[in-house]
Amino acid sequence: MKILVLNPNTSEAVTTRVADVVCRIARPDTQVEVTKIPHGPETLESYYDESLATPYILEAVKEANRQGFDAIIIAAFCDPGLEAVKEISTIPVYGLEETTFSVALLLGNKFGILTEKKHKVAVKQQHVRKHGLESRLASVRPLNMSVAEIAADPARTKQVGMEVARQMIEEDGAEVIIMGCASMAGYSEELERELGVPVLDPTAITFKVVEALTEIGVRHSKIGLYAMPAPQKIT
Repeated sequence: MKILVLNPNTSEAVTTRVADVVCRIARPDTQVEVTKIPHGPETLESYYDESLATPYILEAVKEANRQGFDAIIIAAFCDPGLEAVKEISTIPVYGLEETTFSVALLLGNKFGILTEKKHKVAVKQQHVRKHGLESRLASVRPLNMSVAEIAADPARTKQVGMEVARQMIEEDGAEVIIMGCASMAGYSEELERELGVPVLDPTAITFKVVEALTEIGVRHSKIGLYAMPAPQKIT
């Protein structure tokens, strides 16, 4: 199988971190291409950033369809443009957030989300409401670090992440922790050993789910929510 992992920002550091994770866990017979959009924000830290990135994500997905990929992963924990790219794609497209939420439901009663900065708490709460999962959310807590800082400083990210995750477990009732940013890729194993609960790295979780579903031929339904849009005259 041939899987495209698309970093929907222009950060080389985040792209490298994502590539390190997926190339380490991919099956030997899986062809993986990890790339980033050619233009757009360096990191996605607001809805505005996501809007700027979405046209380039759409073009990358169209090109992946032409090149014969079997599946596409949008490697950001905000799923930018996900509904639109599912509409236009004839091959399955998966987002980190949606996929990781689905897996977290299998592993414990309530999940907690580590996010970057304080303003992202409200954003992640809104995303949880969108998926109808309010009753399964323990809390969202910030690291108070930017995406770039998280990618560049693994030691500090792990230290702060450990402290915040422990608060979610002890004070909020979280049984599963989600590392809510693609720049945290590769940090989960150490935290899981220390915390004693599942700590989900969305990049790794999504990649292995996609690998498995692609192998058995699962695809998105195209008769309703993700039906192919009718051609429009653009003026």
